[in-house]
Amino acid sequence: MALGFTLILLLFLLFIGTPVAFSLGISGIVGMMLTSGFDGVYSLLYTVPYRTAANYTMSVIPMFVLMAQFISVSGLVKDVFTAARRWLERMPGGMAIAAILSSAGVAAMSGSSTASAATTASIAIPEMINNGYSTQVAAGVVTVAGTLAIMIPPSVGLVLYAIITENSIGQMLIAGIIPGIMTALVYIVGVVIWQKVSPGAMPRTTRLYSWSQRMQSLRPLWAFIILALSVVGSIYMGWATPTEAASVGALGSLVLPLLQKRIGFRDIITALIRTLEITTMIFTIIIGAMIFGYFLTITRAPSQIISVIGSMNAPAWMILGLLLIVIIILGLFLDQIAIALITLPLIYPVIMDLGYNPIWFGIVAVKVSEIGLITPPVGMNAYVVSASTGIPLDQVFRGVSIMLLFELITLVILLSFPALCTWLPLMMQQ
Repeated sequence: MALGFTLILLLFLLFIGTPVAFSLGISGIVGMMLTSGFDGVYSLLYTVPYRTAANYTMSVIPMFVLMAQFISVSGLVKDVFTAARRWLERMPGGMAIAAILSSAGVAAMSGSSTASAATTASIAIPEMINNGYSTQVAAGVVTVAGTLAIMIPPSVGLVLYAIITENSIGQMLIAGIIPGIMTALVYIVGVVIWQKVSPGAMPRTTRLYSWSQRMQSLRPLWAFIILALSVVGSIYMGWATPTEAASVGALGSLVLPLLQKRIGFRDIITALIRTLEITTMIFTIIIGAMIFGYFLTITRAPSQIISVIGSMNAPAWMILGLLLIVIIILGLFLDQIAIALITLPLIYPVIMDLGYNPIWFGIVAVKVSEIGLITPPVGMNAYVVSASTGIPLDQVFRGVSIMLLFELITLVILLSFPALCTWLPLMMQQ
């Protein structure tokens, strides 16, 4: 009775537009009142918020966010796009491919899908439209490519999955490398097919760069290469924990632009304020989810769900498919962080009971969340790209609808070949 009422309350609060953090927190408190009384609620609120936030493992999140903000204000992202553009511009669809590679570069320094989409959109889309690309192509490619940031490390989504399910953060981050690269390659293949089917939407540019100009465009990228290798490489080699690697990355993303004189005092303050805002939002959602999670634990909902599923005669793959469909449906209305915090306490025990690999499922769950970020009615990346460029939302979603097919192809590949997700983490253990 209490569980049903609390779930209805949660859905109602989300439906009327209550922020996710407060929807989870209020629902959890009401549920606790119904099951444990005032004393249980008081004890919960007295301990959970502090214990959740004052966790050393959680410090990896603000460090990765700070790293992304320093990179954003330094203008290094523009250098990545410029280099990719000069090398690929002679190809039909070359600027669209350059936007994908630029998004992949941003993903390797960001960890936030919306931040990646906003940054790449402001740089790449005006250039693409000025060179004859349709708004659908420009907006669709950049919107979908922005989702690479929640797959390619450092990924806040993978970090949260590891924290919630108590898996290794380092292994989860490393597990995202191959699927992230594969996703980018599938996007590129999608662009090639798109320009073959509709060549007028992706013109061949008339401006050609010399080899010296192309080589010159690679020189500013040394800072990006150092940062990416220092963060991911140190985690993979076991030289640093994810928290230590994130801290080094945040420091490097400040020092390197300072040495290049690409960042000033106002830029630093802007990056710090943005980091504070984003971190506060994430931690507030996590605290609300923890409160709701405690309520679910008291009601024994996860164990009851496992018992119900265990009594079913359906094969494991069918149950997995149904759970992924639930995540996709939630992705139509909620952002990725909220989906993870709401569903994982219920779904993860079921997945483990079915015998699936937790690392593989984490990658698949993040991939499914990517789909939610680009699908209506609440495709967060689509709204960000529309707001950043002024392109009507319907035009963005039309472009996304074509690229969505290739997003689904990558999901099928990951479901069919789990080794793509588990091979690198297994190598770390040897």
